[in-house]
Order: sequence, then C-alpha cells, then structure tokens
Amino acid sequence: MENNVIDLVIGGLAITILAGGLLMLFNGISAFGDKDK
Repeated sequence: MENNVIDLVIGGLAITILAGGLLMLFNGISAFGDKDK
C-alpha cells in the first residue's frame, strides 16, 4: 500500500509540474501575441 501511495504522490507532482509548465508557456505565448498587436 505504501508503495502505491508514493507512486500516486509522485505521479500527481509530475502532472502538476507538467500542467504548470504548459500554462506558463501558453501565458507567455499569449503575452507575446498581445505585444505584437
């Protein structure tokens, strides 16, 4: 059970980091688009 919990925690952190990175990239692209206008 402990190993499963650790795997879930690590997986959750990885997904959160990936999602955060994608959001940062999307926001950066949107910011550049606004600057071009």
